[in-house]
Amino acid sequence: MSKKLNDLDWHKGKDGYIFNDSDNASKIKELLGGTGCGFCLAKFKQVTLHLGTGMTHSCHHPAPHKIPLDELADNPAALFNTQHLKHARKQMLNNERPSECDYCWRVEDEGGTSDRTYKSLESWALPDHDRIAALRGDEDIYPSYLEVSFSNVCNMKCTYCGPEYSSKWVEELKKDGPVKLLDGTKHEQWSHGYQDLDSLNIKNRDYNPYVEAFWQWFPEIYRKLRVFRMTGGEPLMDKNTFKVLDYVNENPHGQLEVSITSNMCPPDQKLFDKFVEKVKALEELRTYEDKENFNVHSGNNWYVDKGFKHFWLFVSLDGFGEQAEYMRTGLEFERMLNNVRTFLRETKYSTVSFINTFNIMSIPSLHKFLEMVLELRAEFGGRSQVEFEISPEQTEVEKENDIVHKVYTQKKYQRVFFDIPILRYPPWFSIQNAGQYGIDEVERCLKYMEDNVQGDDYLETFEGFKPYEILKIKRDLAIMKESLPQDQLLLNKKNFYMFITEYDRRRQTNFMETFPELKSYWRECIKAHTKH
Repeated sequence: MSKKLNDLDWHKGKDGYIFNDSDNASKIKELLGGTGCGFCLAKFKQVTLHLGTGMTHSCHHPAPHKIPLDELADNPAALFNTQHLKHARKQMLNNERPSECDYCWRVEDEGGTSDRTYKSLESWALPDHDRIAALRGDEDIYPSYLEVSFSNVCNMKCTYCGPEYSSKWVEELKKDGPVKLLDGTKHEQWSHGYQDLDSLNIKNRDYNPYVEAFWQWFPEIYRKLRVFRMTGGEPLMDKNTFKVLDYVNENPHGQLEVSITSNMCPPDQKLFDKFVEKVKALEELRTYEDKENFNVHSGNNWYVDKGFKHFWLFVSLDGFGEQAEYMRTGLEFERMLNNVRTFLRETKYSTVSFINTFNIMSIPSLHKFLEMVLELRAEFGGRSQVEFEISPEQTEVEKENDIVHKVYTQKKYQRVFFDIPILRYPPWFSIQNAGQYGIDEVERCLKYMEDNVQGDDYLETFEGFKPYEILKIKRDLAIMKESLPQDQLLLNKKNFYMFITEYDRRRQTNFMETFPELKSYWRECIKAHTKH
């Protein structure tokens, strides 16, 4: 029997649902199950658009599919409402499991808790459950979580990336050809879909129908959004990124969280400087006469606030120093770190989160990566922050005597975060290949984190590691300890050797000089390949 939000005894705070509460995580399973065995709010509320290639997918697990231009011609909303997605939504509303969501079904069938639980519990999804559950599935709907890549233009060639997300990869593959690897059947295959390079050329056109459709659609959905995230490629190299920042600045939206995922090392430093200035402009406190733009009615009151909810800078960084540079060809580690420090110094209300896409080459420098996080937390934590208040009386506005003044209060807050999501593709970079060395090293890092756990004064200092961060490392460690089938492990070692050998040849790098800690593993890969 279908359930509604208020049918369940949710754990709530004074401002409403506590979206990340563990008690509520168990309740969302009951809510979703009552709506349909395959029902997931992310299919209706979240979308990632790859506008450079005209691809889309809701949630990050299903493979992207092409946005048909004939559907888009008269309806820009088809960016999120393709017939493909509508079919999957109908399945969910009819108590079916869409096949493209097989990642979650595998997790659930093995007794685990899948991402459809966690995503449906997010603040941008859960409040809309009852309205969505009443749909047919063929309606055009608005997303509340929108992630956009305007193009694959990038100045880096990361090891596990490919031409879909990096124009530098396209250049290299056109020059040197695809990398030949093994598919487990003693046949060679192209990796990363390199054979379809011509389909990626739209990124270089002056006219892109998908980008044009986005700018037609964006004003329509803007007020419905709660999270807007820009990725790439390198978003600082795309003019649309700055156009978005200007749009938000000119159209205040107090419930919108804005973010950019960047390598923080653009080819022209002026792009970084321009980015910082745009974020500073967004952060300027303003005096408003009402909260209409903030979706909260308060009558004729003056108040002070930013023009948006929060800004996140996500920095892609998979290691430390020279090893990080090896994994991301084009990265200048010290310049990246200086840019991060400049961003934190120049902005007042924004945060930085390092995204370490955890792979076998991340392991040797993980300890230094964690040390870097602690150093930045000490430098930009609560000890360097000042709480303050600003009222409308401090601004130059004319007010009537009966107007209620609303004060902006800035509290101390955590400015430096990090996450360590596990790399699942390509499999030859998986942490499950690392063996005992990798396990021992991650256990050493885990002890370092436990020795530097947040103290009782955390809300004053914002230093140390958080318990949930330690749990994430424990999760990664548990996966490392899960043994791969011997044939899969052997195949991974062969492909690792073939890929890295070709990688070093093309880019004039030296794996063994850069990763001496992986010397034993490299020898195992050579041995596996020799027997091939």
